[in-house]
Amino acid sequence: MKQATSTSPATVLSLALAPFLALALGCGTGSRDSSPVVANVAGQKITQKEFEGIVRALAPKQSDADSLLTDPKMKDRRNQWIGNLTEQRALIEMAKLEGVDKDIKVRLQVESAMAEVYKRAILEKRTASMAAPEADLHMIYDEAVAKQKAAGSTQTLPPFEAVHTELVQAWQQKQQQQAQERLVTELKQRVPVSFGEGYQPTQLGGN
Repeated sequence: MKQATSTSPATVLSLALAPFLALALGCGTGSRDSSPVVANVAGQKITQKEFEGIVRALAPKQSDADSLLTDPKMKDRRNQWIGNLTEQRALIEMAKLEGVDKDIKVRLQVESAMAEVYKRAILEKRTASMAAPEADLHMIYDEAVAKQKAAGSTQTLPPFEAVHTELVQAWQQKQQQQAQERLVTELKQRVPVSFGEGYQPTQLGGN
C-alpha cells in the first residue's frame, strides 16, 4: 500500500488506527455533514469534510494539507490518501466478515496500539511548544565537559556552537522523558484503578 506523502511512523500508525479510534470514540461526520461523499466503504460514507479533516490532522504542515486538497497537480497524491483510507476501512469490514474482530488476541492488539497512539498524542501535546533555554543547553554542555575531564579523557569537545543542534536534541529527549514520568504519576492520580484480592501488581507504570 503506497503512502501519498512522506510521513513519520507515528503518523502512519495514526492513519491506520483512525477508523478504530473513530469507532471507539463514537465519532462520525454526523447528520449535519452535507458535504459531498468522496468514497463509500460497505455503506459507510466518507465525506469531503471528514477527509479534509483527516488530511489536515495528519499533514506535517497546514500548507501541505492546503496544497494536497486544492492543487490540481496534487490530485494523484490526494487520491492515494483516500485510497489508503478506504483500503484500511475495507480491511476492518473484512475483519468483521471473517469474525476476527471478535478474536480476543486481535482486540487486545488493537487496544494496545490505541493506547500507544493516545500516549504519544498526550506527550506531544505537552512538549510540542517547549523551547530549549540557552541556559539549559549550556548546563548540558558543561556537564558533558566535566564528565569528560573526570574520566581522564584527553579529547576536547567541539565548541558549544558546533554542537548546538545536538544539545537541543538532548534537551528535548530529557523533557520527553520527564513528561512521560509525570504522565505515569498523573495517570494514577486521575484514573482510579482497583484490583481484586491477590491481583495487585508490585509496580505500576510502563515505558
